Amino acid sequence: MGTKKERPFIMKVLYVGCYRDGTGWGQAAIDYILAMDLAGIDVVPRPIKLNSRNHQPPKRILELEAKSSSGADICIQHTLPHLMDYSNKFKKNIALYATETDSFVDSGWSRKINMMDEAWVINNQMVESSKKSGVNIPIKVVPHASDVKKFYKKYDKLTLPQAEENFVFYTIADLNKRKNLESFIRAFHTEFEPSEPVSILIKSSKYGMAAEDTAKNIKDICNKVKSGIKKFISLDAYKEDLIIADFINDEAICGIHESCDCFVMPSYGEAWCIPAFDAMGFGNTPICTNVGGMADFVGHAGFLIEGRLEPVRDMTETFADLFTGNENWLSIDELELMKVMRHVYENKDELSRMRQEGLEQAQKYCHKNIGDLMKGLLDA
Repeated sequence: MGTKKERPFIMKVLYVGCYRDGTGWGQAAIDYILAMDLAGIDVVPRPIKLNSRNHQPPKRILELEAKSSSGADICIQHTLPHLMDYSNKFKKNIALYATETDSFVDSGWSRKINMMDEAWVINNQMVESSKKSGVNIPIKVVPHASDVKKFYKKYDKLTLPQAEENFVFYTIADLNKRKNLESFIRAFHTEFEPSEPVSILIKSSKYGMAAEDTAKNIKDICNKVKSGIKKFISLDAYKEDLIIADFINDEAICGIHESCDCFVMPSYGEAWCIPAFDAMGFGNTPICTNVGGMADFVGHAGFLIEGRLEPVRDMTETFADLFTGNENWLSIDELELMKVMRHVYENKDELSRMRQEGLEQAQKYCHKNIGDLMKGLLDA
């Protein structure tokens, strides 16, 4: 008589995240859930709301959401650590969180994280940041996952009569101090003359702010930077800043990537930066501060620029105990940023090679690969 085969154990995971918020963090949650599902993990998502948007997640997420969470072995809490809580109902409680400076020493996050069994972080820098902040439980790096199929689709391109036939440097970023839009604007207008066939495009939005107000704020920033440069007496003598301030859907965002040439992200800190990653996947040679997730995924598909550590400042629209002066972030070397932007513009033949490398680099973070990584960590 043959021996009875044992049925393979399929773990059941309760995943709590903000996948209905319509934010970059929410997109990360969606991709983590889909990655686990593809890896054969029985994942049951439950939403936690951090804003008032009601973003409709993909159909597969809704199907998984409809399942019962009864019998879940593991709970992954992908949220702000001060909202986390330990439960002895699960064999393993996992804290999945993002940080964007060299520590979070003034917050109570480490106490909440240390209640859990394991911490998952987005990039390698976060391991050191967490340890510096007092996290003493096991820490594992789980990069963001991506639906890489989007890089092979076609999208409607932008109509940019002011930049027709121009080489377009662009960024996609929330309107806040951490994104450091000033360095991008200053580097562009200092390095390039108005007569050169090159343009700058800024796509930005701010939660709770009307598009016209966002556009005005960005324009004010651009004008302040150009006034400070003092290359020309009149602001009208500078190249026009192309601004998109509407809150647009994912298809339109992909259209921006397809319409532009080189993505720039001079941010002081990034847990990951989905727009920079997507730009890489679309072959748009990202130029980024050598920090956080960007330091992990760009590789030879773009340019990483060093900077210097500086105390965090002017992050007043967040929690009182986060982004304080006791934390540091990386201030990009603007001279090097200018040099690299010039190099990219003048060496367009080199970009064809880097485009292919970008697509290959993005493939490493597909749903299947990250799902398999998560499954291995959960099995351990």
